[in-house]
Amino acid sequence: MRLEKEKHKVIIALRDNILLKGYVYINPGERIFDFINDARESFIAVTDVELLNAKDKDLFIVKYGWDKKKDCLIVIKSAILWIEEVQ
Repeated sequence: MRLEKEKHKVIIALRDNILLKGYVYINPGERIFDFINDARESFIAVTDVELLNAKDKDLFIVKYGWDKKKDCLIVIKSAILWIEEVQ
C-alpha cells in the first residue's frame, strides 16, 4: 500500500549560497526536521523549483543552462544549510 505524501512549500539555502524555492513531499504528520534528518535517504526531490538569488553571471546558471526555474531538482542533503517551510 502506497502512502500519499503531503506537499510542503519550502525555501532551501544551499552551501554554495544558492536559494531555492519549491515543494518537497513528506509523509503525513511528519515534520520537515524529521524528513531532512532521515538518514535512509541522502537526496531529496524538490519540484517547481525557482532560484531566488540567481544572477545571469553565476557559474551554476551558465554551466547548467538554467532559466531560473525547473520542474524538478534532486538535492543532496549534505549541501543544505537550512530549510524553512513557507506559505
